[in-house]
Amino acid sequence: MGEVVAGASMSLDGFVAGPGESGFDLLFGWLGSGTEEVPTAQPGRALRMSPASAKVVRAQLESTGALVVRRRLFDLTSA
Repeated sequence: MGEVVAGASMSLDGFVAGPGESGFDLLFGWLGSGTEEVPTAQPGRALRMSPASAKVVRAQLESTGALVVRRRLFDLTSA
């Protein structure tokens, strides 16, 4: 049987993003600013990060079968 892991995060002021949905650019900038490529399940899309981060992210991706996200996050990340 598989393991289900759930998680959520929110800042102390009750918002996930800053004014005007700012802040996501910092996260996605980090996912693409390194020297080591980490392939994703989406053809033609890879992450680029530091070797230390890549090691952690690879382990997470290898043990993850699916991600369930809300529609808004899907819209922000599906480009």
